[in-house]
Amino acid sequence: MAENKKEEKKKKKSKKSGRSKFLPFGKYFLILLVLASQGILAYQIVDKNYGKVYEVVDDLTAPEEGSYMLEELIVNPSGSNGQRFLVVEISLELYDAAHIELIEKEKQRIKHNMLEVLSSRTVNQLSQLSEREKLRSELATVTNQAIGKRSVRNLYYTKYVMQ
Repeated sequence: MAENKKEEKKKKKSKKSGRSKFLPFGKYFLILLVLASQGILAYQIVDKNYGKVYEVVDDLTAPEEGSYMLEELIVNPSGSNGQRFLVVEISLELYDAAHIELIEKEKQRIKHNMLEVLSSRTVNQLSQLSEREKLRSELATVTNQAIGKRSVRNLYYTKYVMQ
C-alpha cells in the first residue's frame, strides 16, 4: 500500500514535469507570433496608404509663415460724439505666406469689417487691456471670415493711440 502511494506520486510528478517544460516557451512563442503579425499588418497598411497619409500631413504643416501689415485705421468710438478717436495699426501673422494674396484681394472688406468692430466699442472698452485682448481675437476672426480661410495665426497692434 505504501508502495502504491509512492508510485502514484511519481506518476503525478512525471506528468506535471513533462507538461510544464514547454508551457512557458509556448506562451512566449505565441506572444512573439502575435507581435510579429501585428507589425507585418501595420507595415502593409502604411505601405498601401503612404501617399494619402503624406498629403494630409503635408497640408497640415505650412511651408512658410507670412506677415501682412495693414494701414492705419482711424475710428470714432461708440458714444464719443466725434470728440474722441482711436488710431490703430495692425500687423497680421499668417500660417502661410501664400495667404497674403487673399488678404490683398479682400483688403477693403477686411478694413470695413474691422472698422465696424472697432467703432462698436465704447471709449471705456477700448481703454481696458482685457478688452483689447478680446478685440484682438475678434479682429483675427473677422479677417479669417473675410478671406474664407483660417489664415491669421496672431494679430498684433503696432500702433494703438486713443485721443
